Amino acid sequence: NAHVSRPLRAALGGAAAARWLVPLVHGFFERRRVSLLGKRLELVLVARRSRHFAGTRYRRRGVNARGRVANEVETEQIVDASASASA
Repeated sequence: NAHVSRPLRAALGGAAAARWLVPLVHGFFERRRVSLLGKRLELVLVARRSRHFAGTRYRRRGVNARGRVANEVETEQIVDASASASA
């Protein structure tokens, strides 16, 4: 989290911070192979929580002054129809 690690990144300096700190994403990833009407597909779901208004659900609700909503989740779905060739 950029906000939480800011003091540490400042103390380390740019090059050292880039070398020693690994950014993490609070989210979810799953990949599955499925068969639909005889065709094999690979489905990928990627979801991550917003970094702008993070917090536990019971402490963060509604919308802040900048219009960012609590517990926002950005979701991407990837469907690969060429999975049958690699299966």
